[in-house]
Amino acid sequence: MNPIDDQLKRLFQAAAQARPQRSLSPSYGLETRALAAWRSTRQGDVLWDMSLLIRGLIFASLIMGISLLPLININKNTNPFSEDLQLADSTVPFDDAP
Repeated sequence: MNPIDDQLKRLFQAAAQARPQRSLSPSYGLETRALAAWRSTRQGDVLWDMSLLIRGLIFASLIMGISLLPLININKNTNPFSEDLQLADSTVPFDDAP
């Protein structure tokens, strides 16, 4: 017999004598009962989560609105660059003399 055939024969014999491993996953009935219990406890929390989300969105909208108030120009200048032009006019000297 070939040495490789002898090694394969011993390997197959050892594999045949090995015990099958047990499944480590829970049974189907236990899994469904656990999921059903978890879902029944979560039903009351869904409304609380939604109200928290709505309150957070309202609060964020208020903060955004308050932060945009300084951008609203109360004087309603006709030229939006008037402040920049006034600054440029005050810093650049003009000679009227030719």
